[in-house]
This record gives sequence, structure tokens and C-alpha cells, in this order.
Amino acid sequence: MATEPRANSQLLATIEVSGAHSQQVYNQVVNDLLRHTQLRGFRKGKAPRQLVLQQIGKERLRYVAMEKLIEDTVKAAVEKNNIPYLGNLELQGDIPEILKQFQPGENFSFSVTFDVEPEVTVTAYKGLTIEYNPVTYNPETVEKLLQRHQREHATLIPVEDRPAQWGDDVTLKLVTKDENGEVVKELSADELPLSLDEEQPFLIKEIPAAVVGMSVGEAKTVTVSIAEEVEEGKAEIPKQLTAEIELLGIKAPELPPLDDAFAAEHSEFSTMAELRAYLEQNHQERAENQDKKAKEAALIDTLIAQNPVELPKTLIRKEADVKVRTTLMQIQSQGVDLNKIMTEELYEKMRQEAEPGAVKEVHSRLLLRAIARQEGIEPSPDAVEERLNRYKEVLGNQTAKDLERLREFAHDEVQQEEALNWLLEQNTFQPVQSDTATEQPTATAKAPKDTQTEAVAEKPSKPQKRSGKKASSAPAQE
Repeated sequence: MATEPRANSQLLATIEVSGAHSQQVYNQVVNDLLRHTQLRGFRKGKAPRQLVLQQIGKERLRYVAMEKLIEDTVKAAVEKNNIPYLGNLELQGDIPEILKQFQPGENFSFSVTFDVEPEVTVTAYKGLTIEYNPVTYNPETVEKLLQRHQREHATLIPVEDRPAQWGDDVTLKLVTKDENGEVVKELSADELPLSLDEEQPFLIKEIPAAVVGMSVGEAKTVTVSIAEEVEEGKAEIPKQLTAEIELLGIKAPELPPLDDAFAAEHSEFSTMAELRAYLEQNHQERAENQDKKAKEAALIDTLIAQNPVELPKTLIRKEADVKVRTTLMQIQSQGVDLNKIMTEELYEKMRQEAEPGAVKEVHSRLLLRAIARQEGIEPSPDAVEERLNRYKEVLGNQTAKDLERLREFAHDEVQQEEALNWLLEQNTFQPVQSDTATEQPTATAKAPKDTQTEAVAEKPSKPQKRSGKKASSAPAQE
């Protein structure tokens, strides 16, 4: 076998097969067909040889034999020469012309290309100065979180002697019309509850500000805009609509004090000081974790940019398939019947959309594996076993073969994590100018027990009256 490297981690292999071997494979194919072909009037495998061959056709028979000969020969050749074969086997040349050249009993030469494990050379990975967007703990996070829960447990008091103001809960009658005066049902409601919160987004962003200053029974017409659906990849075009608003009611929140009683009723702590201390520590740790993730992302981007690798299509396709299957499993877990929505065209579109992320994932994984090998980073057997046991708990019983694959996966995953931690220590990270991020006040672990909403909801929600009911567990941090 003669080989020649090609782009994208491929090999071009030219192989010559002896006439004796080509005849042997041809005979094997014929015998297999004779055993498994069933013709009318005969039991399976009992039809006369000439009748079976006539039914199949000489051309098709030679093609099947040639295909098997090529696959078997390539498999044996890559094993003999220790070639890290991946797949994507393609016969080079005009197939009808090659088929003419294939005559059982005569020498046969052919050329194929296939993907191989790429040769990864990593040179730039230590002593780098990497810019990233740091995440810092925001001291206001805890206060905003407590204020949010305080607002959620407020008692709502009807208001009639003043106009609506920010912080109120209101009920509206909303009629939204398009440019032709037709009612847009999806954007209209007879009784729409709305929290007038400047930090809480609303689908029609002009509505909350328009309601502020209105009195109960007052009506108003305002021009609003929403993002109109356009073709993928193009900028959204605002669509002008008319909104007729009638204010039906106003309720003002009566906030409970943030004292020890509040902490005892709505958390697992007996004092507000204990609750604050816990939340502060929790959010500081969260900010540190987010900051580490930001460093890791910037590090990976830098490694990829400075250490190019020719990636084989086989690995990219496999990774894209994993991403698509993961997405489909998430959709299915929400009760969607995939059989009703999935088509080959949709799956292929999803795979194409997943490919950019797959390219990055494959590239980074190859680099981390190469760095671990160069630096002698090898996870301990205990660490691998612990990760393996974690997967076994989720996946249940596995065959011996599957268990070995799972062990290899656990080993590679732990090794890459350790390599990434090692790289964080070997490089310098500095903030991108004016791009420092701060931790946002989202839901936190073991915050007030009976609230699990995010700090900034996508849709306005109506606060409930304060309840004496005590929940049994706290919400988990995202």
C-alpha cells in the first residue's frame, strides 16, 4: 500500500490486490448470495446457482464483490500499517470505469481516501497573556435578590386615589391593532395583569411607561413597535402597531420588613444576618466560578487561534451528531413527539447549524489531549473511577464493551479538565478594557425557600399576597 497525505487529515491510499485474492472474495460473495437469496418456487438457499446469478445480474454481482474487496482490503491494510483510521472511505476515480477494470481472478489496483487521526502539534500554550471579560461579585446582588423576594411576598392594596406609578401592579384591557386596523389577538387581552417594573421587560416595551400616570378608568392610545419576523440571518425590522389601553385597576405593594421573621419564614435560616451572610458567600463563589469559566473560554479561543489543526470531517460530523441528539433528547423530555416533527431535512439542517460549535469542540479537545500528553498530565485511577461511577449511576448496567468505552471517555474527560486547570496556572489573564462583567442577581441556591423565579423574568408576573406557608426546600442556583 502506498499512501499520500491529503488536506483535512486525510490519506490517499493506493492498493493492489492479487488475482487470487480477488477471485476468493468474488467466490465468497457468490456463495453468500446463494445462501441468502430466495426465489419463487425454491426454499431460501436452494435455488440453482445459474438461476440466482441470472436473477442478480453479473454487473451487480461484480459491484458487490468489488465493494467488499475494497472495504476488506483497506481494513486489513490500515491494521497492518498501524494507521489511525477514522472513516469517510471514498473510492477515487470514475466508479463505472473502475468496475470495468475489476475482473475476478485478475490483479486489481484502486485508490481510496479516508480520514485519519490528525497530527496535533501544540507550540503556543504557555506563558501567554490572554485578554478576557472578567466576572466580579456585585455587592448589590444580594440586596436586589432580597428586595425581589420581599416584593413577591408583598400584600397588594387596591389604590383609587392616585394614578399608577412605578412599582404598582395594574390590570389592563389591551387591544392591539395592526396598520390596517385589524386586532392582533396574540397581543390583546380583556384583563392583563402587569407589574410596573422598570427592570422587568415586557413584550410590548412601550406599555409600562404609558400606563404610569394613568388613573383607574382612564383610556389611552399609543403607538408601539414589536420585532417583525424576517428571514434568518437578516436584521429584525420593527413593526408599528397601535395599542388601546384602559386601566382597570391599581394595586400597591405593602412590603413586609426584611427582618428575622421574614428570614425564618421564607428560608432555612433563623435570622436575616445569617441569610445575608449565606447569600453573600453563595454569590461570591458563583462569581468566582463564572470568572473561571470566562478565563477558560478565552484560553480555548487563544489556543485554537494560535495552534491550527486540520480537522477530519469524521470527527466534526460525529460531534455535530452528538449535539443534535442532545438537543432532540431535551425536546423529547418536554413531551414533544419527535416522530411528528422530525424529518431528514430538519435533522440535516440541525446538524449544519451544530457544525461550527462541533468544529470548536473537536479542535479544543485535540489540543488539550496533545498538551496533556506533552506535559505528562495523567489523571489518577481514583479520579477516573469516581467519574466512571458517576456515569454508571446515570446509565445503569453496561456491557463489558460499553463499559470499557465509558471508562475511556471518563479518563479523557478528567484528563482534559486537569490539563485546562494546569493551563490556567501557566498563563496570564488580564481584563479587556471597559468590559468587566458583574454577577447578575439571578436565582440563588437556598435563597428564600418558596420562591424560585429569576430576578428578571421574561414576562411580568403578578405578586402573591404574603403567605404563612413554609416551603420545605430552597431553590437551586442556576
